[in-house]
Amino acid sequence: IETLLIPIPPLEIQEKIVKILDAFSLLTAEQSLRAKQYAFYRDYLLSEKYILKFTSKLEYKELGEVVKRNKGIYITANEMKKIHKEDAPVRIFAGGKTYADVDFNYFTSNKDYINKPSIICKSRGYIDFEFYEKPFTHKNEFWSYSDFSKDINIKFVFFYLLSQKEFLQKIASKSSVKIPQLSANDTDKFKIPVPPLEIQEKIVKILDTFYSLANDVNIGLPKEIELKKKQYEYYRDKLLDFKKE
Repeated sequence: IETLLIPIPPLEIQEKIVKILDAFSLLTAEQSLRAKQYAFYRDYLLSEKYILKFTSKLEYKELGEVVKRNKGIYITANEMKKIHKEDAPVRIFAGGKTYADVDFNYFTSNKDYINKPSIICKSRGYIDFEFYEKPFTHKNEFWSYSDFSKDINIKFVFFYLLSQKEFLQKIASKSSVKIPQLSANDTDKFKIPVPPLEIQEKIVKILDTFYSLANDVNIGLPKEIELKKKQYEYYRDKLLDFKKE
């Protein structure tokens, strides 16, 4: 790095370029604040304080009482790379954002994959949850939930678990010395609020809009951030492109 040649234009030109690029950085910071704003309203709508405005009593149940837990399959990261087929109908989830898409004929039976709305628990490292409605399965290190009881809206539970990620991350960190890890028992025994179904549906209707704005890569904040990042990189490279001639 010490031998790398860098351009040194006059100081006033350096300062002019820095001023422009700093403005782009401020825009990115503003977008991050908006993402926090979405999380703030989500947590408020799922709080006891908000829910108790509509009902006089709020019951809590263990997640394992109201849902079926699904197991995953044994598969290695190398195998997932080999079998991945773009736009194939069944998704196999691994840790983080890693996945492989495969055809139905990869499985010996339709019991080997899940084909109903489910919550996927990403339980190792950075704790996260994903709502998925298409055919899928996942590595056996983590699990998913489906077949919720009739008085439960699955998306209500999904949003509530998202609001509790920080708390669950602490549980995962305490239970493992090396990599944070939740156990199935941690989520099975985790208590969730169960207001009347119509209240759950009302909250879900609002949060669906918030979630799309905050997470949809095609229409929401992620798309806006991606476009701003590309715009920033374009102007940064143009402004710092000093031709030798």
